[in-house]
Amino acid sequence: MVRRHAFHYRYDTAAELKLLNALYALVRVRLNLFTATTKAVGWRSNKHGKKARIYDKPRTPYQRVIDSGILTGAKAAELAELMEITNPADLTRGITKIQTQLIALAAAKTRALEASSTRAQLDEASKTLSRAS
Repeated sequence: MVRRHAFHYRYDTAAELKLLNALYALVRVRLNLFTATTKAVGWRSNKHGKKARIYDKPRTPYQRVIDSGILTGAKAAELAELMEITNPADLTRGITKIQTQLIALAAAKTRALEASSTRAQLDEASKTLSRAS
């Protein structure tokens, strides 16, 4: 999940850490409130005897925890309020804004690394090396 939302850049400054923490807070809310998943609930066999998985209907982690009945009343009310006040479009806009800022911060470091690396010459790969020389 980390690389999916923060990409494969190196983040090593305090500003980047602050942005990453804000990003993960938004991603966590979107994932748990609005991203539906299916869970494997059993097996079945087709007419040829091949086994196949059976999945339940897609539900969000929020729906699953509410349906389980393991939450206290106060915690269930807190989650219901969070669900009520959260706008998925605003979440996505916030995530995109932070990702854009992270890319801008990482771009300078990436260009510096590219400038410091050396590239092979055009004919360098065609030369065969000999152990005798």
